[in-house]
Amino acid sequence: MMTTIITSATMGRVAVLLSLLALIIDPSCAFSRVKGSATTKRTTFASSLSASISADNTELQPVRKVAIIGSGICGLSLAHALLRSGDIEVVDIFDSRTELDEKIGSGIQLTGGMAALREISPQLQRNVADASLPLERVISRCRPWFGNSNEPWKLLELDIQKSIRSSVEELITEDGEVLAYTILRGTLQRILHEELMKEHDTQVQFGKRLSGLDYSDSDSGISLQFTDGGSTDPKYDLVVGADGIKSVVKDFVNTGKTDADGADNNGSSSAIYSGIRITFAIQEGDEIDKDTTGAQFTQFFGNGAYALTSMYGAGKGEPVAKGAFLIYMDDNYIGPFPKRKPEESSDAKPADENIDWTQDNRVPKDHVEECLEVLQAASIPSNDVARIVEKSNRFFDLGVYFHNPYSLNGWVREFSKPNSGWFGSKTSKYAVLAGDAAHAMPPFLGQGGNQAIQDAVCLSSKIFQYNSQFQQSTDEDKVDLKVLLKEYENRRWLPTASITAKSAFLGYLEAGSSFFSNFRDAFFFVMGKVGVAEKVFMDSAKPKM
Repeated sequence: MMTTIITSATMGRVAVLLSLLALIIDPSCAFSRVKGSATTKRTTFASSLSASISADNTELQPVRKVAIIGSGICGLSLAHALLRSGDIEVVDIFDSRTELDEKIGSGIQLTGGMAALREISPQLQRNVADASLPLERVISRCRPWFGNSNEPWKLLELDIQKSIRSSVEELITEDGEVLAYTILRGTLQRILHEELMKEHDTQVQFGKRLSGLDYSDSDSGISLQFTDGGSTDPKYDLVVGADGIKSVVKDFVNTGKTDADGADNNGSSSAIYSGIRITFAIQEGDEIDKDTTGAQFTQFFGNGAYALTSMYGAGKGEPVAKGAFLIYMDDNYIGPFPKRKPEESSDAKPADENIDWTQDNRVPKDHVEECLEVLQAASIPSNDVARIVEKSNRFFDLGVYFHNPYSLNGWVREFSKPNSGWFGSKTSKYAVLAGDAAHAMPPFLGQGGNQAIQDAVCLSSKIFQYNSQFQQSTDEDKVDLKVLLKEYENRRWLPTASITAKSAFLGYLEAGSSFFSNFRDAFFFVMGKVGVAEKVFMDSAKPKM
């Protein structure tokens, strides 16, 4: 008989699950506890102390030179946001990858993120919208509980356009456009990158894996070191970690140091494997689909698994892509708990998080057969899923991890002067986190990209607010940058933490087996009828910048 192993790792998993459960039960209470005990105290007492120390040792200066680590959706969006005003002199972007590959990744939805893009630049938002498909509706279906019919039962249907028009005015433009779209992740990154070069003549410096960050007292700036032996001049006033789940900058914010070689970074040491696996199958567009005008998300619930199909914009004038996603429980896990010790069985090792969206290089036929076996075993009632899988030419496998939204040090760290001791002189130079580096979340509400772009808008606005103090001819005391960076963190923590908790709950609910699958079906049917499903979707989609 297999038993769950009780270890310190197990207790760590329980701690993460309990923190997410607290957010689901009472998010406002959870936030007030963090805000009252850690965040606000750091913002008021610690930040004011920091400001006074800085005033004594370093004259406050505006932020003119910014380094962004990572050129994903968050990093590129932030670069656009910072460069829009001309207030920032230098924005350098560094990425460990050798290039941006448009074929990497699956499809995403854009709602609040599209509103954030419009805040950055209406023309940029227009370019992204033209490459996307309007998201029209979400439908959930399940296998029949009884009878001989194979026709799936409909559990709920959301008219996204109608719901947004009636309840989320922030997603409606002045000319009546509803900001809800679908697009391939790689296509979105390509557009952001191309527009950055075209509008701001800014290039991403690829092949630069960060290994260290240092403050130079003589130059009053931050320098960066990379694993290729290269380094930058100590010129930066601010470093933004948009370097994803295994963030090197997050290591620095948490501990004050980074991994010596920047490889195998453990930036997500508080993450736990959920026991849920996902296979993304992407079918490139056909000419017959070129005239498609809208997208629909369709969920198909089975026993111990579910599938999602949709269409995604692949570029202006390009045939739309199709996606089929299979979400299922790992047979070697009971939730986040392994049935055996990893050292006892290679199958008990957690599935990789696949943060780089590495394609499965097996022969497509073998991967198709494996996906079809999952569909059959779960009795997922749709030929639509199988058709997309059979015609797909790109597959991505990953394990879903839950990342603890609570952090002792938060998202901000101030650099100290060298050899200045524990309470030594501060510098008013900072590292700050954004996107997945700050709040990696499960994909079950489709909000990772949206929240990353909203981070970019919120963070850039706080930087501009700080710099505006230096344009005023007044002798009033200036607010230290740390206070405003903490305001950014406070503003963005609750919505992202809440989505993380809800998404974790949905992941287990939607992939339920046996009795739980019937409970899930009934739950979704009732939640759809009473309007809760619509409220959850709209609340996540609503921008909170």
